[in-house]
Amino acid sequence: MLVGRCTTSAARHSCYDRGPMPPIWLNEHGQRAQTRPCPRPGCGGEVPIRRYRYETLRQIGWPPFRVARYVEWCGHGQELIPVTDDAEWVRLVPVIGTAT
Repeated sequence: MLVGRCTTSAARHSCYDRGPMPPIWLNEHGQRAQTRPCPRPGCGGEVPIRRYRYETLRQIGWPPFRVARYVEWCGHGQELIPVTDDAEWVRLVPVIGTAT
C-alpha cells in the first residue's frame, strides 16, 4: 500500500479535484443541515438554512425582525430577517426581491 503518493491519469489527479469541495454544514443535532441554492443567479452553490439560538444572535447584535446582511461561503451577499421559531430558537428567513 502506498501512503501519501498521488497518481496521475489523463482524466484526473487522485489527490486533488479540479474545483473546491463545498462545505458540509451540521445542525444542532449533528446531522447535515438542509440547504438551498445561492440566491445569486448563476452561482449554483448551496447555502445552509440557518437556525440559531436567540441568545447567540443577541450577543452579536442582530435584533429579531430586522434585516441583517452577511456573506455566504461562495462570496455572495445574503439578506435575511431573524424570525423567532420557538422560545429558544431563531430561524433566518431570506429576503426575496425588493419592496416598492
